[in-house]
Amino acid sequence: MSTKPSTDLRSRRTRKWLQEALLMLMKEKPFREIQITEIADRAQVSRPAFYLHFHSKEELLLSHVDAVFEEFHTELSREIAAGNIDRKIFSIMLFKYWERYSETLRMVIEAETQQVLLERLRGYVDMIMAEMAARKRKGIPDPQYHDYVVDFVAGGAYMLLTKWVTNEMPYPAEQMGLLLFELTAPCEDL
Repeated sequence: MSTKPSTDLRSRRTRKWLQEALLMLMKEKPFREIQITEIADRAQVSRPAFYLHFHSKEELLLSHVDAVFEEFHTELSREIAAGNIDRKIFSIMLFKYWERYSETLRMVIEAETQQVLLERLRGYVDMIMAEMAARKRKGIPDPQYHDYVVDFVAGGAYMLLTKWVTNEMPYPAEQMGLLLFELTAPCEDL
């Protein structure tokens, strides 16, 4: 009889507790003032247990961001496979999705980990663009410019998302998605 499933379950549960503890602490004080011991205490795990799962509090925070991105990617992948997605729908879905997680996004911005957030967004934009191109049964139109286009779309989306969230989301998510769609229109054939 294998103990792996229970170990995996225990590991996932501990990681979730640590993520939740960090998010609760971030509501109380700035990220840079939070200590690993506080996170472990709040999660009711030992400090060594923290280090068994994460190398730093930054890695812990970004694990939560990765979980949000992965959930979004899973949802998008289903829509792409069903043929229900294009760049316009993707743009709107991106803002609607982050609207649900605006508190997380705001905390990541305040934690001054924006560069890592941008890198994560870039990776997901790259994967989604590849999936959408594969669904259309055409390759990346100009591989020479692909990385530049991904950087441009991810950078633009990142700037719009962060400005929108830090300004308390003054416009509806759909309107912001349409703005991203319009601004990235020249990228359609690159």
